[in-house]
Amino acid sequence: MMKQIMRLYALLIVSCLLLAGCSNDEDVGNLDNLVAAQFGSGIVQTKTTNGGNQWTLNDKVGIYMVKNGQTLSSSNIAEGADNIQYKAQTGGNAISGFAPASGTPIFYPQNGDNVDFIAYYPYKSPLTNYTYPVDVSDQTTPADIDVLYANTANIIHSGYNKNSGTVDLGFNHVLSKLSFTLISGTGSPSLAGAKIEITNLATTADMSLADGTVTATNSGQTLIANTATEGLSSSAIVIPQTLSGTKLIVTLADNASKFEWDFPANTELQIGKNHQYTITVSKTGITVSSSGITIWTGTGDLATPGTAGTLTQYKVGDYYPDPTNPGTAIGVVFWLDPTAWGYNSSGTPTGYFGKIVSLDQQNGVPWGDNNIDEQAAGVEGIRNSSDGSQGTFNLISKRKDQSNFSTAYRAFNWIYQKNANDVNGIWYMPAIDELKTLYNIQGTINPKITSAGGTAVYFFYYLSSTEYASNGAYVIDLEDGTVYSSPNAMNKSSSTSTIYVRGIAKF
Repeated sequence: MMKQIMRLYALLIVSCLLLAGCSNDEDVGNLDNLVAAQFGSGIVQTKTTNGGNQWTLNDKVGIYMVKNGQTLSSSNIAEGADNIQYKAQTGGNAISGFAPASGTPIFYPQNGDNVDFIAYYPYKSPLTNYTYPVDVSDQTTPADIDVLYANTANIIHSGYNKNSGTVDLGFNHVLSKLSFTLISGTGSPSLAGAKIEITNLATTADMSLADGTVTATNSGQTLIANTATEGLSSSAIVIPQTLSGTKLIVTLADNASKFEWDFPANTELQIGKNHQYTITVSKTGITVSSSGITIWTGTGDLATPGTAGTLTQYKVGDYYPDPTNPGTAIGVVFWLDPTAWGYNSSGTPTGYFGKIVSLDQQNGVPWGDNNIDEQAAGVEGIRNSSDGSQGTFNLISKRKDQSNFSTAYRAFNWIYQKNANDVNGIWYMPAIDELKTLYNIQGTINPKITSAGGTAVYFFYYLSSTEYASNGAYVIDLEDGTVYSSPNAMNKSSSTSTIYVRGIAKF
């Protein structure tokens, strides 16, 4: 990449010298300000290639650079970066960097203006009115119809500029997935060569590149799912939609056995979700049951809880599974303990080795609102971590008569009551340093949080558990990282200064 940029510099300088009236000093200074954007990405909800979680070398994506905070349109494109083709630099990995297919990169605005990036996969050109046509009628090669979308404005609200580091695109699925597991039931019919069809579906749609929304453009179509040769598993990538009059048809290889099942009316095929069904096939019919709806992930995307000798399994940005339902994420790992607390020889945990942030958050109330039940029974019994990361919680129970902490009451009670039995104990309100960590890694964790249906960590005031004085705790604005003593230092009226809280937990 550096060699390509230097060649570009040289060509521009030579061209400048050949032009009459060109000022060398002035133009060389401008060339020095050219900074190419660098792109990388993990597939947040993983692509279907190679088992579901890997980029293929030279996978092509389209990238737009847009003025920060503006909607994608021709007037808001920055530096002419309109559907520029980039390609994956590595294959066989869930994470890859991207290089310009033409060799000429996207350059940031020289004046330092902030920008946002929108990207999609697979690449198409030309496109009309910033709309991407989707067609899932042919399921033969799933990777070719597995549309992914990324918009950095949903991750880093303040945008990027020429002084920023690598841009994490954080691709997500915009379509839905149906997965079927077939079981041979009474009479033991052979499932080899079985065909699965889904009727009465929309199979084409338009995706708005401005925000990733998908709108169906047809209806009443039949899809043939992509079924493994042995007939034990099958899947289809589908347009998100609400089903009506939709049937599942299973035809065995002998073509004499054909069975139908009606999807429940108003079944909603959700964006980025994998809708799983188990089909038991007997000689005389089929029985179909829902196996659940999960985040559309590939092999290895949902980390497995640590066991003895495997404490390094997790990395920052991994989903943390619900202990009672391992197929569902309850949070995202945002910190790992460098001292790697571990397990004893019996496999019993001897401590925690990381922290997760919850997928959702609780709305607070404006500071100064006295109309809240401030009963704090049990608050004094909360546990304090040995490293002090929970801050000074007793300030809440000691000062329950002060309206400044009405938000803190509601916030803490939500965390304690809603999550008392999750993970290895209660979720707790983060200390100010923990909130600073969340601010610093928004680009890593926010794509995962939003993909799981949660609310990204940004653009809000968050209450910490760290005491500022006898009548306040620190608040941080996760849009820009500014830390405030609360409530008065924010200089906001009670009608606008809503404070939020988000739980974190150790594992």
